[in-house]
Amino acid sequence: MKSILHLTLRRMWLPAALPFLAVSLAGVCTAGAQQNQPAVHPYLPPPVLPETTPQAAALKLLRLETPSPLETCHPQGTIRRTGNDVYVKLHAVRAKFTINNPDPTDPWGGNDPVELRSYGGCHAGPTIEVLPGNTLHVDLINSLSKDDPSCLPNPPSGLALPAGVGCFNTINLHTHGLHVSPAGNSDNVLLNIAPQTDFPYEINIPSDHPAGTFWYHAHRHGSTAVSVASGEAGILVVRGTRKYTPPTPANPHPIADIDTILHNTGGTPVPEKLFLFQQIPYACFSNPPGQQGGPWQQIFTTRGFYNVNSDGSDPNGPANAPWVCPRPVPGNYASPGVVENFSLQLFSSTIWDTNGRFTTINGIVQPTITLPAGQIQRWRFVHGGIHDTINLQVVRATPVPKLGALIDTSGLAGNRIQQESEVEAECVANKDTLIPQFEIAVDGLTRTHIETIGNGGDIASNYLQPGYRSDVLVVFPKDGDYCLLDQAAPPSQRANAGQGGGQGPSIPQLLAYVHVRGGKVVSGELRDYVEHTLYDTNRTLPAPVRDGLLRGDISPWAPFLEFPAPTPGHVQHADFDIKFPKFMINGQTYNPDVVNIVRQVNTSDDWILTAEGEPHIFHIHVNPFEIMDVTRDVDGHQESIFDKDGHCRKDMPVDKQGLQNQYCSMYHVFRDTVFVENGYQVHARTYYDRYIGTFVIHCHILDHEDAGMMLNIEIVPDLNAPGYGLGMSNMHH
Repeated sequence: MKSILHLTLRRMWLPAALPFLAVSLAGVCTAGAQQNQPAVHPYLPPPVLPETTPQAAALKLLRLETPSPLETCHPQGTIRRTGNDVYVKLHAVRAKFTINNPDPTDPWGGNDPVELRSYGGCHAGPTIEVLPGNTLHVDLINSLSKDDPSCLPNPPSGLALPAGVGCFNTINLHTHGLHVSPAGNSDNVLLNIAPQTDFPYEINIPSDHPAGTFWYHAHRHGSTAVSVASGEAGILVVRGTRKYTPPTPANPHPIADIDTILHNTGGTPVPEKLFLFQQIPYACFSNPPGQQGGPWQQIFTTRGFYNVNSDGSDPNGPANAPWVCPRPVPGNYASPGVVENFSLQLFSSTIWDTNGRFTTINGIVQPTITLPAGQIQRWRFVHGGIHDTINLQVVRATPVPKLGALIDTSGLAGNRIQQESEVEAECVANKDTLIPQFEIAVDGLTRTHIETIGNGGDIASNYLQPGYRSDVLVVFPKDGDYCLLDQAAPPSQRANAGQGGGQGPSIPQLLAYVHVRGGKVVSGELRDYVEHTLYDTNRTLPAPVRDGLLRGDISPWAPFLEFPAPTPGHVQHADFDIKFPKFMINGQTYNPDVVNIVRQVNTSDDWILTAEGEPHIFHIHVNPFEIMDVTRDVDGHQESIFDKDGHCRKDMPVDKQGLQNQYCSMYHVFRDTVFVENGYQVHARTYYDRYIGTFVIHCHILDHEDAGMMLNIEIVPDLNAPGYGLGMSNMHH
């Protein structure tokens, strides 16, 4: 077992409130301070749009999670289904709601008021479910205000906007991971949907599209990071109903959906849970009227105001202090929690460590999940944050008497720093406590085999980078309490090792409480239990295919087995580099008027992905790619990290960066987003299938994308034809 994290116990408490906060805190903290523990917040699925289809109840092909009666947010918009057409009204609004805060000294008693941009006006965007062959019509209604200081010809100096960043109320819509056209009013991120305007998207999902977990989010260059960090994102599920059919010479790999084998003996689908992980860095600003330089300059922290002049090297200064939201009183001009200042709230590799905010699940901080032992569930994970890795682990809790079994009572209090010692004490990760995750799909695409993550797998954590999706099967062996954990990354496994920030939290965070009650005890290996259950519940499959389930072979349901090899010499490069203030790919910052790469439809390319200075995240629109290899610099030359069986080599010299294990489960896996670490080369193969048009390649650290780390790629009919086969350049009257 590798990469088990041994953590040092320590407790850090915040200093007393500063004088300028005292008046706003007085008399309003008692509700939280008198509580023995924070309120329990049950897990809730993302919100859903109301169905207006007359026969909506008869649509049994779609299996939305059962909405909770506790759900209080009803998103603006509707969804209607007519045949293969799905009509969605999606409102982009600036909405007021609250985000729960477990800090007992919270001035708002545990529910911080926020005012955030969102799709639908809820914590998370509404889930959209479609079928292959559907046409998704989205009426995107931008109800955001035209009064947008970030979009002025000369934005207020206090915003300190980098070149190209701004127009935060101008949006569009990207269906991340869908294999659809990038042109016209389809998945076209080169559109600007201005405030107080509507736009009709029409996205034709081909009938052979893979079923899986995808997502949608705003992607207007210059405002992408602010939009997504504010909450303009939601889960998009393509459901699958295509059952296994035997191959034929004419169709050697028929389409089949893994959804069709995930059921009990009676055919009832396994329960599902959707997890939209968001890292919303909301801050409360002091906005006195007529402030020189404009609004959104001064963030309230426990150590004074954090602003562009704050000294980041001072560990005791406001740049390294948790953010707070005081109640507004005369003289402090406190705003609700907002995401408005790109430079202060997003444009830093350390900001998620220092601000004290929590990664939310469907908009809720540390929800409580309750389920029975022995029940196999499908958990769909979507990383909808913009910057930091989530090192996801499931861990059996260890009650600590002096702490009062806080995991058992869903009762951790304090901000992330204050909770650190309790999390480390009660959520100890080792070979005896880790609960394995059985990954069946990545980035919406079913794997060829079930990958064990955690106890018994090549990697201890499910490393979720921004943009990643991971579908896992989970089963809990017996009654008890468990932690869904964003595990701390030690300095050797942090992107900016030694600098206290970057891809991976410096301290562990409890993402959710998991209470297992009732059900049946599972003895023996959980992987055997899962594989035998799949075998037992799919008796109609041909014997060789059914027997393969006992070995974790799910290749009959994988959409791709191998991409065609390119013509020799067809190698493309994407080198991510920062030479501040320039954020570049292949030495160039983004120019929307330039097409950087032109390739031909229905051909393949091999890509070599590299990063300079710090790690980055490669994402390409429209077409997924196959990870052919990952190599590392060893004594001045590149060596594969994989052995002949596709596992990480045991004889590879010790990796000083310590991030190699993120790649250990990626050999010949299909993805649309991948982490590119310094000193490594990721070798990927992509096939430009079916669609022509211009789309983008970019770093999915979205503040890097907005700062210029993006390029345009155009797919054309014929590289050798006049005008690449576009237009009428060779026509004569």
